[in-house]
Amino acid sequence: MNRWKRLAPVTAVVASAAMLIAGCGGSDESGSADDSKLTVWMMGEGSEAQTAFLDGVEAEFQQKHPDTDVVVQYIPWLEAPKKFQAALAGGAGPDITELGNTETQGWAAQEALADLSGRMDGWAEGKDILPDLVRNAQLDGKQYGVPWYAGVRAMYYRTDWFAEAGVQPPTTWDQLVAAAKTVQAKKPGTYGIALPGNSELPFYSFLWSAGAEIATREGDTWKSGYDTPEARQAVKFWTDLVTVHKVAPPAAAGWNEIDARTQFATGKAAMAFAGSWQQGAIKKDNPEIEKVWGTFPIPGPDGKPAPAFAGGSDLAVWEDSERKDLAWDYLTVLVNKKNAKTFADSLGFFPVYSDLVTGGGYADDKVMAAFATTLQNTKLTPLTPKWVEVSRTKTTTQAMNSSVIKGQKTVEQATADAAAEMESILNAK
Repeated sequence: MNRWKRLAPVTAVVASAAMLIAGCGGSDESGSADDSKLTVWMMGEGSEAQTAFLDGVEAEFQQKHPDTDVVVQYIPWLEAPKKFQAALAGGAGPDITELGNTETQGWAAQEALADLSGRMDGWAEGKDILPDLVRNAQLDGKQYGVPWYAGVRAMYYRTDWFAEAGVQPPTTWDQLVAAAKTVQAKKPGTYGIALPGNSELPFYSFLWSAGAEIATREGDTWKSGYDTPEARQAVKFWTDLVTVHKVAPPAAAGWNEIDARTQFATGKAAMAFAGSWQQGAIKKDNPEIEKVWGTFPIPGPDGKPAPAFAGGSDLAVWEDSERKDLAWDYLTVLVNKKNAKTFADSLGFFPVYSDLVTGGGYADDKVMAAFATTLQNTKLTPLTPKWVEVSRTKTTTQAMNSSVIKGQKTVEQATADAAAEMESILNAK
């Protein structure tokens, strides 16, 4: 089935630069299903550990399907849009694919993914998956993805620096500023916070805890929450960390999460926003840091932990696969509770099941405990395929905050402009 001509404008922007790359995929050219092979696309470069894990999953799957080989292909994240578009244009696609969970709705809107609603309804373990993650893989009430692993952001901090400065992990916005200033004064030449000023996901914790929403749908119309007093409060606090409190440098206007994480790892900042899965990268930059790091939930203004974006990966069955039943059997082996916990733990993520998160021993882990707490209080970006244009193509939120930090716009101007741009994109016909 060729769906190229039905590309939505958002995806067409990506597709226009894409080469049509033919891949080894799940559709049999003769038109008859061949159950001897199941093709799975995994995102990233892969690793020996991941390959060994997937070999074990295949062995478990083959207990029921001994005559089916599972062929795993690793697709670098940045190449994935081109591979997907090639498959939609008539090239060979997979039977199963991994997706970043902010991408599932967009590809579902392009008719790339199979509707799994009925299968999910009959899957016992699936009923324990965290509801926000399930909802994030839906479009128009239908289920197009199955959550695989989950991650949220919290704050890493230097326990030794905090002890020297006599401060405790903060639980309010005011305490966050005070701690940053105190530690910064105690450690000349460093910054209190490595602020990823050009990243959107850590900022959303401040937006949500201030009582604002990114955007809400009223009938058929999207209304941005940025042009509100609550959103302006969040933007002001976020940008004041650089412009008023000076606990982060002006360069933070251009920092993404990797930049900020590196600042923390290399001893240039006392705190940083990062995900649990970034432990390995932080230790790679500084193998000794795990002796002196700790974490705490991103604070809200009132002493309660702020909500966080529920990130992670989904798994989906390709719409053109001729082996959907077989694919579903493999998917549910891959995502069963035992395998989900094993794989998530190996990456520093969390399994997607609520009972495993609360009972998985994370509360006693000095790094994972804060993330486990945060995972119980998550929110989502707007559930629309058009969100990718706001988030990635226009980088509306990132541009809003960076423009204030750089002194190009006031908070009022920046939030009003961002709200207008967001509504224009989300309400485009």
